[in-house]
Amino acid sequence: MYTDLINNKTDYSFSNPKTIVPTPKETDYETGFIDRYFCQKVNDSGGFVFEISFDVYKTLQQNPYWKTEILKWRIKGPVEAVFNKIGGMIDIGVIQSNKNSIQITASTLKNIGLYLPNVLQFHK
Repeated sequence: MYTDLINNKTDYSFSNPKTIVPTPKETDYETGFIDRYFCQKVNDSGGFVFEISFDVYKTLQQNPYWKTEILKWRIKGPVEAVFNKIGGMIDIGVIQSNKNSIQITASTLKNIGLYLPNVLQFHK
């Protein structure tokens, strides 16, 4: 890996990316989800998680000093699980959907849950 980096003339950034807060559009509420983009320094698995724009995400995907992830975030639907009359689940609800997304993303970005404490963020 070291020799690959030395021989590669690409200038990789070490500086922290600008953190953003996404703004869901009306079309996002129609689909019920938004994609959120995150990164974390490779050598700091317990470190800060940055929410970034799609353009920064694309750039950092190629940077060996950063881990990147896309998190599917639910913004519409019932808050809690919905069951039919015989007890079958119809919808797990926004809270559980977003908790599941956080849990999946935490396998790569350990502290993502600290960054996303409000699982109803952007919910309508």
